[in-house]
Amino acid sequence: MRWFSFRSRRNRRTASFDAVWSGLRNLHQARYRTARAGTAPAQAEAWQEAPLPRRSRAFHQALSELWQPSHDLRLRTLHIGGRDIVVAWLNGLTDNERLQAGVFDPLTHADAYASSPEALAQRLTATSITYARTMGECSTALVGGRAVVYVDRSGMALCLDVNRPPGRSVDRAENEPTVQGPQEAMVESLDLNVALLRKRLRTPRLKVETHELGTYSRTQVAILYIEGVAKPALVEEVRQRLQRIRTDIITDINHVREHITDAPFTLFPTTEETERPERVAGNLMQGRVAVIADGSPTALLVPVTFFNFLLSPEDYYTQFTLALPLRLIRHTMFWAAILLPALYVAVLSYNQDLIPTPLLISVAAQHAGIPFPTVAEALIMMFSFEALREAGTRLPRAVGQSVSIVGTLIIGDAAVRAGLVSPGMIIVIAATGVASFTLPGLGLVQTTRLLQFTFVLLAGFLGLYGIILGLMFLLGHLVSIRSFGVPYTSPIAPFIWQDMKDVIIRAPWWVMRERPRQYETLDPVRSPSPPPAKTKEPR
Repeated sequence: MRWFSFRSRRNRRTASFDAVWSGLRNLHQARYRTARAGTAPAQAEAWQEAPLPRRSRAFHQALSELWQPSHDLRLRTLHIGGRDIVVAWLNGLTDNERLQAGVFDPLTHADAYASSPEALAQRLTATSITYARTMGECSTALVGGRAVVYVDRSGMALCLDVNRPPGRSVDRAENEPTVQGPQEAMVESLDLNVALLRKRLRTPRLKVETHELGTYSRTQVAILYIEGVAKPALVEEVRQRLQRIRTDIITDINHVREHITDAPFTLFPTTEETERPERVAGNLMQGRVAVIADGSPTALLVPVTFFNFLLSPEDYYTQFTLALPLRLIRHTMFWAAILLPALYVAVLSYNQDLIPTPLLISVAAQHAGIPFPTVAEALIMMFSFEALREAGTRLPRAVGQSVSIVGTLIIGDAAVRAGLVSPGMIIVIAATGVASFTLPGLGLVQTTRLLQFTFVLLAGFLGLYGIILGLMFLLGHLVSIRSFGVPYTSPIAPFIWQDMKDVIIRAPWWVMRERPRQYETLDPVRSPSPPPAKTKEPR
């Protein structure tokens, strides 16, 4: 027994020693991985700070070794004015006509001006010329569609704007279609998107600040605001959040959105996306800030409230008396898209006394022979509807709409004939889908699709009490959200009477004289125009 106790204590000490040793080994490996992760990028990016070589041959060789193997890199050495001049560009990112007219043609007549880059810059006819003194600056200029001109023994290169970035032209808005109003949509070019906004806001007070994000992609991300209207603290907050982003690549504005959002784990979007430039311009004049990225056809608008997602661009292109019923329909359809299946499940499962007797008899006859309970029946049909809608989205446009519509009709009819679901459930799920289609904000549509399942589960377990409990949590969560310092439920909570002119209703333009107070703009007056005067009848 004594030997067994000693053996037991020895085993415990050995196990304890092994655990400590394993912990130290894991800690050492973690520190080693952390050290490698911290030093590898620094070593990999050390070439960016390397100064340019003095001789043109060394510059040619260094640039070739840095970019090899890259078949799109073009290097050409010219002997002008007793000096060698190296011209480098990336094929496909530059315009050959601009390259010939702005670089090579002036170089052939620059014999006496090739002594220094400064003197040579006065002879070149490119629209924009900058200077580069490191290999990193030269590489950034090349991927930006610029031609790099290096003069022998200068230690400095000229970067000339001859870019022709691949992209599409301005097209119609597809995600936010309207019958009336402008039809232009933003594209994947940052410069072209800024030009679309300059076209609508012809004022020098429209400020465009660019930031370079992504250690490898070096994506240009721009902050746009109206100086003298937007709150300076808001602009500074957006600027600081962008500067805190540390990532290797930015391919879309949604990458930026996840980094700067206030509540990353909420189902409700705290930034608004739009592809319509006139919408961006209108929101900038309200004191909001826009963020756009090169390579993305959408813009982010901050701050945002819940009611912004229920506004349609077409509200401002129709008469204000017609916009009121349309907005009321959208507000009603939002809550219908969330609560309609849950109410159907709760009433049939727990509160049949709320149904009129003739209707109850009809519904009971429909559910006779259905092998699933009402909550399971609703979940199955909702899941099938979402699967068909997702399939229609992923398929080509010409085929996707046919699959989503025809597939829904065929599957619904087959399910009713097979006795798997009741006709009433098909009607409820179809009405819920139609209600979600009326919402103009894509981010809010995805939120309603997830909340539908949550409320159906609550209704299946607790009935109407579950729906009421879910609504309490939902409203409490909405009140707790803030978007760049602005309450998410403003101007309802907190209540701002002056801002109610453009929430549920759309007041006439001559009534909305002030900008929204919830954004705390510097210039509160938007339109001091008086109401239209009645014309006198001629005598």
